[in-house]
Amino acid sequence: MFDILKKKWIFFGIAIVLSLISIVSLIFQGFNLDTDFSGGIALTYEINGEFTTGDITSLVNDAIEGKKASSIQKAGSDVIVKVGYDKNMTDDERAAFSASVKESLTTALEGRFGAPVVDNENQNTEAAAEATAAPETTAAPDEAAAAEATALPSATPDSLEATSRGTLTSGVRLKSLDDISPSSGQELARSAMWMALLACAGILVYVTIRFEFTSGCVAIIALVHDVLILLGVYSLFRISVNINFIAAVLTVLGYSINNTIVIMDRIRENTRHSRKETYGEIANNSIWQTMTRSINTTITTLLTIGMVYIIGVSAIKAFALPIIIGIVVGFFSSVFVTGPLWATWRDSAVKAKKANSASKAGAKKSK
Repeated sequence: MFDILKKKWIFFGIAIVLSLISIVSLIFQGFNLDTDFSGGIALTYEINGEFTTGDITSLVNDAIEGKKASSIQKAGSDVIVKVGYDKNMTDDERAAFSASVKESLTTALEGRFGAPVVDNENQNTEAAAEATAAPETTAAPDEAAAAEATALPSATPDSLEATSRGTLTSGVRLKSLDDISPSSGQELARSAMWMALLACAGILVYVTIRFEFTSGCVAIIALVHDVLILLGVYSLFRISVNINFIAAVLTVLGYSINNTIVIMDRIRENTRHSRKETYGEIANNSIWQTMTRSINTTITTLLTIGMVYIIGVSAIKAFALPIIIGIVVGFFSSVFVTGPLWATWRDSAVKAKKANSASKAGAKKSK
């Protein structure tokens, strides 16, 4: 059986290096914040035709000079383009920016897919019936007059709103434009941070009551490691951070602590029945006794969430990706960090206690 405790400094080193890379990336590069946090506009287009997210990305980047979309999501025949505001924009500048982006994107997409052609299901039925009945009651008109009579109902001002609600038969149509203010995005970011802190505090209290304070601190350190690396991956590779990411982070917190608690529970049971084993031996045995369970749980979860990522739409993928990263990192920290860290902490406490007792004994003898 491989002794994980003998190689603990290798695993600690890997965890520290990954954490430092994440911290450096967060400090110097930051996040690629979606409009959910930075503020901006979200334009939803319906496109009748074959297209990929890559097609839309190239069109958007060419249409918006000097600016890139924070995210582009495809959902069936719809595509959602989000473009963030620049910092320190005034209300008037944001309004002008929204109008400019809307015009540029709509023009670019219509140039690629064509202007919208709508089959209006709410046309004036009386006019349609009159146009249909006219040939039966009057002499047959020429082709031009017939075409004019047929076209009139859909061209009148009263039918324009109904046309916008009709079924798109070809081209591209702007369905909605949503404005997200920077202040609401900042409030959302603060709420997300508080939720994560409260979750960690609750976990610390529970593990301390259920096991001991040392186990609670070790579990929190492992959770901070998992979240830090997850944040670092998103910062380093400039992956868009939106509200789905926050939900995924909270999910990862719950999943990671689950593996850790299983190992800690086995450590507690083995500690009760151990007589001559060291803390390192107890931790190593406990890890291996729960290894099969940890591997099986991780693989089955990865298979499930992996399929969600492969076949899901963009919004689902944005939720699944951080969970996949968190599961892998959480397995590493639960198996190779928490146990060895617990044993090292307890050994250090015992050594410190012995050293303190020795110093007190020496002080008494000197008196």
